[in-house]
Parts: sequence; structure tokens; C-alpha cells
Amino acid sequence: MNDVRHSSDPAEEIEIDLRQLLKIMRKWSKLIIILTLLITLASGLISFYVLKPVYQTTTLLMVTVASEKLEFNPEQMPQDPNTGVNRNIMPVLTMNTYLGQLKSEALMKRVINRLNLTDQTIVSMSKMIDASIIKDSNLIEVKVHHNDPNRAFDIANAVSNEYLGLMREFMFSSVVVISPANLPIEPVKPNKTLNIAIAFVLGLMLSSLLVFLLEYLDNTLKTVGDVNRELGLPVLGLIPVQNRRNTRQSRYGGSQ
Repeated sequence: MNDVRHSSDPAEEIEIDLRQLLKIMRKWSKLIIILTLLITLASGLISFYVLKPVYQTTTLLMVTVASEKLEFNPEQMPQDPNTGVNRNIMPVLTMNTYLGQLKSEALMKRVINRLNLTDQTIVSMSKMIDASIIKDSNLIEVKVHHNDPNRAFDIANAVSNEYLGLMREFMFSSVVVISPANLPIEPVKPNKTLNIAIAFVLGLMLSSLLVFLLEYLDNTLKTVGDVNRELGLPVLGLIPVQNRRNTRQSRYGGSQ
């Protein structure tokens, strides 16, 4: 009775698999390189010539008295369970109130009228403006982005000026502009270098997946290893591949 031994060493199996993967990569190396370069080139062309640059400028507002015009009783404020000290959450709520006015339709209309932006609507104007409260402070940061740096500059300063006027009408005089907007020089989008780098990595991954898929769908037997692995049969012999030129020479009795 024949003693059939099967290798159960996982390290050996991993080594064989790695060698097969490297062999597949070498076999399809030209396709991988071409596809990766094409995807990277397409990303570069889109980033440089198709995507419009986006410029961003920022203005900074400060609320000098966060609890202005609010009446509250400190004794009714919730207490911190760890320290037992009253937690004053009213300034946070007040800051959110100021922030809400920055995103209001009334302010958008005032900015549009001030700059005579007849091509803009309230919705499109609000999409250009991003206002947020800087954490643990009484500062409001207003960012404006636009394809035209001059338009972004004008809108940012108009927002801060009209906002101060709107607050004065509401009898809130505790907002000041501590950092007006500057004219942006370099666009913030698109990040061409990052886009090309991401495209290169994605192209390499997609092309590698493609060649592994092609190799998986290819069920032909080309080598002795393929026969042993797929059929489990021994190979009795190989038919040599003869060069076509050598065949023609032997057929006509040598070269001319």
C-alpha cells in the first residue's frame, strides 16, 4: 500500500500562494502598468482642465457678551453631577442664536441686494457660506467659497457688514468683526496632487483586481503545474514549441 503524504505546513502553502500571486502579477505586468497610468493620466487631466478651482476666504466675528439680552436664574441651572457646580449653558445657546442669524434668509437677501447679485438665489447664496462656532470660544468663523476669488472676497465682507447691521436692528450690539476677509490667492479645491495620488493607488488596485479576475476566468491549462494542480494527473511528456521561421527553413531545406 502506497504511503501518500500530504503537506500540512501552512507556511509552505502561504509561500506557494505568494509565488503564484507574484507570477500572475509578472504575467500581466504590462496591463497593470498601462491601466494604472491611464487612470492616473485621466485624473490629472480632469483635475487640471475640467474641475473649476474653488477659492475660499474667511472672516472672524466675536460675540463680546454672550449672555446679552437673556434673563436667567443661575440657581435654576442644572448642576454638574461630579462637582455640584451650576453649569452655565446659556452662552452656548446664545452663540447658537447668533449663528442661526448668520444662516437666515434675511441676511442672504441683504447680501444679494448689497452686491446686486441678480444671478444668485437665497439657496445658492447659503450654499457658498459656511458658518461655525469655534469650540470653547465666543468666536464665529464664516467661510465663503466661490470659483471667482474676487466674488468670494466681496461676499465674505458683505456678510459680516450686513450681519452687524442686522444685529443692530435686533438691538444686539455685542458682535464685532475681528478679522475681515482677505482676497484668496490659491484655490482650495481641487487638490491636484492628492487627486493624482489617489487615482494612482486606485488604478493600481483596480488593475490588479482585473488581472486576478481574468486569471480566475481563464480555465485553460498552459503549464505542467496547471495540470498537476487542476487535474491531479502526472504529465507524461511535452510537445516542444517550434519557431515558425525554423519550420519554414526546414521545410525548404535551409535559408535562401
